[in-house]
Amino acid sequence: MAAKLYGHRGALGERPENTLEGFHHAKAIGVTGIETDIVLTRDLVPVLHHDLFLPDGRAIKSLDAAELPSTIPTLQQVLSEVRDIDWLLEIKTNPSQPQHTFPAPVIVEQVLKNLAGVDWSRLRIWAFEWSVLREVEKQAPGLRRVCIAGKEANTPEGRNLWWGRGYEDRNISDAVASTGAHGRASFHATWGEKEILHAKSLGLEVFACILNEVEDFERLSPLADGIITDYPSRFLTQL
Repeated sequence: MAAKLYGHRGALGERPENTLEGFHHAKAIGVTGIETDIVLTRDLVPVLHHDLFLPDGRAIKSLDAAELPSTIPTLQQVLSEVRDIDWLLEIKTNPSQPQHTFPAPVIVEQVLKNLAGVDWSRLRIWAFEWSVLREVEKQAPGLRRVCIAGKEANTPEGRNLWWGRGYEDRNISDAVASTGAHGRASFHATWGEKEILHAKSLGLEVFACILNEVEDFERLSPLADGIITDYPSRFLTQL
């Protein structure tokens, strides 16, 4: 069965990223779901923005939601306006810059408040920093969690920082499965057939990020559960 297709930050190769315009476009063309990023403002409003900082260098944590550019939507706004679609919600943190994000319990609590009334079967919470996912498990054990394994964790020191201790020498999929997470997301070039089959044997969903070339799609779409792309229109006819 072919993988499900998800628009990255809406569909950033086709419309402005993480905007209502982009989200509406992604839904209109027929993707399975949308991947987006969550950052918490000073007044504890979850907003959708890829970075912890605005382009002018100001940290979103230091600003109230009303001070942000009007193009940055809130999570509540988007979930109420763009309905009947799956969401891959990445909670953005950076353990090397903890002063610019709230503690995981605070972020998770505020995000969960915005998920009331949403069909949780259509949601997955993602994070590079696995302590965030451990907190999701505490506060909402029924919500599906996906560990992102990125280049930040290419060294034992990086794994300790982003994942926690005890994973230094473990196969990535084995490490993800040991957390009780439901899936693993990694850059598409790091996925081979053997590793995908191993991840699936552990009961993990497999997500390939950020896949924009036809040859990569042809290689991975028969194997992965989800493909995240900047250009969903490019691949919809091939599913």
